[in-house]
Amino acid sequence: MRFKTANFETEVKMKPSGNEMLIKEPMIRMRTAEGIPVEKVRVVAKKHFQRQGKDLAVDIKLINPETQTEVQLSEALEILDNYQYKYLSTEGVVVEEDDIFYYSVQEDGGEVECSPYEPTRLFDLSNEENWVPSTVIEGFLITEVYEIFTEDKKGALNLFEEAEKRWKADQIYIMPFTHTRGFKAFYAFICPLFKDGKFVWLLKKTDKKLAYNHLSEPPVAVKVPIREAAPTLQTLPPIQALVVVEKKKQRK
Repeated sequence: MRFKTANFETEVKMKPSGNEMLIKEPMIRMRTAEGIPVEKVRVVAKKHFQRQGKDLAVDIKLINPETQTEVQLSEALEILDNYQYKYLSTEGVVVEEDDIFYYSVQEDGGEVECSPYEPTRLFDLSNEENWVPSTVIEGFLITEVYEIFTEDKKGALNLFEEAEKRWKADQIYIMPFTHTRGFKAFYAFICPLFKDGKFVWLLKKTDKKLAYNHLSEPPVAVKVPIREAAPTLQTLPPIQALVVVEKKKQRK
């Protein structure tokens, strides 16, 4: 691979940057109220069969609907139209999600009953210590970007004034973030954006810190001061701890 500008061209190499997981996803085991292990499986919800581009009727045997002759299963293409997830115990019994208990596996192999993280419903940007220079985000791998906005006029004014304040200060906010109920948590950078005379808040989601493994010393003395990337944050806001479930249902 080569690197070319108007003034030079040189051979270069390209490799993915390294990264470090920021949030370790806990190992979770699921059981019924009786303690029977449960696993989540993908089951067929809808499917059909085809041969030579034509649908086949299925009634224990595979039948060509045009000739009513039997078609061998090995000759047919099985097509999965839809699927869904079910929870099955090790005894093969379907278990409803509300009847599952979750256990976080500890380093010593022990288990602690816990509950999943709940989805983030509040963007609380009130902790001034979590406002950081905008260049800090360069040290993280952003996986998804969302827009945050409102149709309420008064709310829009408040969002604008805060965005203007943080834009002038060159600040963004970092906070823990959980998109859906479960055991996967992220960090989110909440960033103001001004573009084409308009504004919006962005949520940039990450769970990885970048690691640059091929930084090189300049081969000659630097003539003009260079703006370097901001140091990577060493201290991040704490992630909500897994908590023991308050018993809302009786164990059978």
